[in-house]
Amino acid sequence: MRAPQIPRGRRGFTLIEILVVVVILGLIMAMAAALLRSVSATQKRSVTSSRLANIEAALVQFVMQQRRLPCPADGTESASAGGAEMRANLPLPGACFNNEQNGVGPWRALVLSASDITDGWDRRITYRIPLALGTDNALDMSWCDPAGTGGPVGGPCNPGCTAGNLANCTTPSNFLAAKGLPIRNLAGNTVMDPSGLPSTGAAYVLISHGESGGGAYLDTGVLSTSTTTDGTEEQKNYANLNLVPGGYYVDDQTTDVAGANHFDDVVLRPSVLSVANKAGLGPRAH
Repeated sequence: MRAPQIPRGRRGFTLIEILVVVVILGLIMAMAAALLRSVSATQKRSVTSSRLANIEAALVQFVMQQRRLPCPADGTESASAGGAEMRANLPLPGACFNNEQNGVGPWRALVLSASDITDGWDRRITYRIPLALGTDNALDMSWCDPAGTGGPVGGPCNPGCTAGNLANCTTPSNFLAAKGLPIRNLAGNTVMDPSGLPSTGAAYVLISHGESGGGAYLDTGVLSTSTTTDGTEEQKNYANLNLVPGGYYVDDQTTDVAGANHFDDVVLRPSVLSVANKAGLGPRAH
C-alpha cells in the first residue's frame, strides 16, 4: 500500500527553510538597529552643535556688556544650586578662580537654563578660559590702533591713543601677545598658539565630550565615566582637571577616532580677536 500523498499546497516548511528565514530576519534586524544607532548619533551631534552655537552667541552678548569673558561655573553643583561664575573678589575687579577645576558653562551668568549648557547626550559642556580674559575690560580692544607704535606687549590698549600721537597707541598684535589657550590636535601639533607671532590663542574652549562622555559632568553634578576607553589626548579635555599654565586642550576635525587614540569630543575654540570683533570691541580702524 502506498502512503497517501499530502497535497503540495498543504506542505509545511522544512527545517532548512525555517533557518533561512530566521537568518534573513536576523540580518534585517541587525541592519535596522545599526541604522537607528547611526541616526540617533547624528541627531545628538546636531543638537550638540546647535547648543554650542547658542552658548557662543550668549558669550558674545556677555562680552558686549561686560567687556570680559564670564568665569566657568562649578560642574559639581546641581542644576538648582549651580550656574554662577566661579569668580573671586566680587564685586569688581574680580578674577576667575585660579585652577578653574570642574569648569562648565555658567548658565546663570549667560541667562540660560541648566539644560542649555548640556550636549545631545545630556551632559554638561565643559568651559575654560585664560584667567586674564576673566578680569575687567580684558577683551576691550577699542583703544588699540593698527598704526600704533607703542604699548606694552601683552598689555591693555592705551585709552590715551590719538591719531596725533601714535606712540601712545597699542597695536593689536601687542595686545594679543601671549593671550589665549593653546590648542593641539591628536598628533600633538599646535593648531592655535598664544605664544606665536601673531598670537592665535583661543579665547575659550567649549567641549562636548561626545558619545563616550568621559570627563563630562551630568546635570546632577556627578562626573560621567567613559563608555569606552578614552585616548590619552582626549583625557586632557576632562572637566575635573585643573587649568595648568602651559597646558593645552585638544581638538581634531576628524572625530570618532578609534583605538588608543580614541577621540569623539566636539570642541568650539574661537580666537581672542574673533570674540572681540563679534562683540564690537575689536581694534578701531586707523
